[in-house]
Amino acid sequence: MISDAHRKQLLDQVDVVDSGSGPVVALAHGAGGGVRENFAPLIDTIADQRFVGPYYPGAGKTPQATAPLSIDALADTVVATALEAGSERFPIIGLSLGAAVAVTAATRHPEHVSALVLTVGLTYPDAQARALVRVWRHLAERGDLDTLAELLFYANSPGTLTSVSEGEHAAAVRQIRAGYPVGGADHVELVSRTDIRPLLSAVDVPTLVVVSGEDRVVLPDTVRRLASGIAGAELIEYPSAGHIFTPAEAGPWVAEVSAFLDRVPR
Repeated sequence: MISDAHRKQLLDQVDVVDSGSGPVVALAHGAGGGVRENFAPLIDTIADQRFVGPYYPGAGKTPQATAPLSIDALADTVVATALEAGSERFPIIGLSLGAAVAVTAATRHPEHVSALVLTVGLTYPDAQARALVRVWRHLAERGDLDTLAELLFYANSPGTLTSVSEGEHAAAVRQIRAGYPVGGADHVELVSRTDIRPLLSAVDVPTLVVVSGEDRVVLPDTVRRLASGIAGAELIEYPSAGHIFTPAEAGPWVAEVSAFLDRVPR
């Protein structure tokens, strides 16, 4: 249970997105991402839900942390954001690292979390994720953010990478570089020590798991572990999608998430 005083402490100086009207849906973003950056397709398209979510330390306008990040604290902050919006029971949508945050929130605060949507979700740092995190942290420590932006662009699916022109590639990398949060390396440091496999059997809410078949950040089989580990979880796969959805890939995702939210109890 999060007291009023603890809620205010958790949300002190935290940059929060609060968009739309209707039942509250909490959002947990990915490492190196952000609430609007990761969930704009949902926020901009689904008109009958109120989306709320905190930027993690070092993302958005939330100050960078002075100590290693805690997944428990991130989970508590996501829950506190929804409570602050006036909701006592709500779904959480988590993407990548945010999926681990969402599962943690559901097990820490079962009285508040009514459902989960886990998209390209981190279960534990598999071989592919570990390799990416090592290079990411090395480039961040060197301050080589231009090369890091190139690495993050690589998270797109092979189909996307082969379809863009040189000019589009360069523009996308510049956009990634400009939007890279100062706390990105802190986020992936947390990825390197996150393992929610022991929590999965304790999740007792409707859950939708979304897998990208061409994910170059988290192995698809790792994401599938969320569905196999959570009783009754639904599984959706987009065989040609990458860790980052293109606008064309985001359309079906928004539709599936919207339909799921409409049918789950609050």
